[in-house]
Amino acid sequence: MSGVALFLHADWLPLLLLAPLLYGALELRERRRRRTLRQVIGRRAAELTQESARKRRAFRRVAVSLGVLLALLAALGPLVGEAEGQPEWRGVDLVVCLDVSRSMWARDLAPDRLGRAHQTIRTLAETAEGDRLALVAFAGEARLLVPLTRDRKTFTQLAEQADPTVVRKGGTDLGAALETALRALEGSASEHSAILLLTDGEDLEGRGARAAAACRQRGIAVHTIGYGTALGSKIVLADDGRETFLRDRRGREVISALDATSLRRVADAADGEYVDAAASTAPLASLYTDHIRPRAQRALATAGSGRPANRFQWPLGLALGLWLVALALSDRRRS
Repeated sequence: MSGVALFLHADWLPLLLLAPLLYGALELRERRRRRTLRQVIGRRAAELTQESARKRRAFRRVAVSLGVLLALLAALGPLVGEAEGQPEWRGVDLVVCLDVSRSMWARDLAPDRLGRAHQTIRTLAETAEGDRLALVAFAGEARLLVPLTRDRKTFTQLAEQADPTVVRKGGTDLGAALETALRALEGSASEHSAILLLTDGEDLEGRGARAAAACRQRGIAVHTIGYGTALGSKIVLADDGRETFLRDRRGREVISALDATSLRRVADAADGEYVDAAASTAPLASLYTDHIRPRAQRALATAGSGRPANRFQWPLGLALGLWLVALALSDRRRS
């Protein structure tokens, strides 16, 4: 249905039919009462019944039925005029996409890239009070480890346990991470949602920027946080208590470097920001306080402007008044 909505719950409109049905039932009850009275008293029933009493009962039926109609209108939530103030703040929905590929074991950041990412996630969870957090772990594929939740303690614990063993396929597929994050945000308001991509930026599948553009179409910003250095580092593997370096198929030691260019491209494609994790002590918390929460607050202020007001009090007050009148006209109170 196009145009301006007249009711908050317009799909409940058929409930208004209950009011005329009630009036019909009350009218039928009155006719049965008159018929019973004629059977008991005879033809003089109409003469013995005062005209004022008949009018009083008729008015009471109308008052009760009209009161029900007005109460149902109140339940529909009539939207009249503009509401004062802002809508209630319900927090931000954040999906953290954590790269758990083996390149995150490189030690150009202390203790290593993945360990540094765990630290920044912990700081974010301490900062984002009242918000919902979700966690996607990814390498060559993506997996939703934690759906949106306000349980920051459990979220942090599961995030710190995430490592290359939680996904089966190696590599780095930024597109798969963003697509999984979008699914996790189904039903969330886009202005109050954001995706945080924590990775060294080696987009081996080349799908990151395209997936980020899809996020932008949904109105969801993607912020990228780069872990590592441009110089790069060898990837350390633990093997039976001793450490070795990861080697490629030719037996050469693999050097992994931060691909900041691809991460900037992904962030730009989704109206997000790129942050170098090495240049900030708390990159996620800074993104949250400087960009994510202010954006949601601006959207909330915009939503409050011109927002229709639910005037349910008006018909409900009239309904209560009519019911009080009907109660005052009750035959039992006069007897």
